[in-house]
Amino acid sequence: MKRVLLIALLLVVAISLSFSQIAYKKGDQVGSAMIGLGSFVIESGATGGVPPISVAYDYGFNENISFGGLLGYTSASEDYGFYSWKWTYIIVGARGAYHYDLLHKDNIDTYAGLMLGYEIASFSSTPSYPYAPTYGGFLFSGYAGARYYFTPNLAAQAEVGFGLALLNIGVAYKF
Repeated sequence: MKRVLLIALLLVVAISLSFSQIAYKKGDQVGSAMIGLGSFVIESGATGGVPPISVAYDYGFNENISFGGLLGYTSASEDYGFYSWKWTYIIVGARGAYHYDLLHKDNIDTYAGLMLGYEIASFSSTPSYPYAPTYGGFLFSGYAGARYYFTPNLAAQAEVGFGLALLNIGVAYKF
């Protein structure tokens, strides 16, 4: 088993070193799927629900700027036997990023950006609470991230910023 893991690790390193490309350029289309850690909207101690998940798309408008969108979802719930509740959050946003070759590596894309979106939040409980809060509104947030390309098209991705979670990690695919 150790030999198989060592061979797999060496193969990934060899593939990642074997290609030379610029990680970000005009016309790139990148889709990503992420899971959030350190949620801003999930109540501490909630035992049920869905962790923050999001999908994003970015299009390389020029050599340094990309535009795209993000869709995120999370929920939290708690069941006390005689009483239960559930919060649900959805974020839909348009975002733009500035890509800067911070680390001077051909397979690492570093960027920072802004997002303008709309948040939809709802609350439900059993027994039903007569004044169940439901709200939504515009949100403005900033983020910074990096993508490490293992192959010319597949990358590991991490983003920090305000949204559903403080840290989002996942995978990105360049079309």
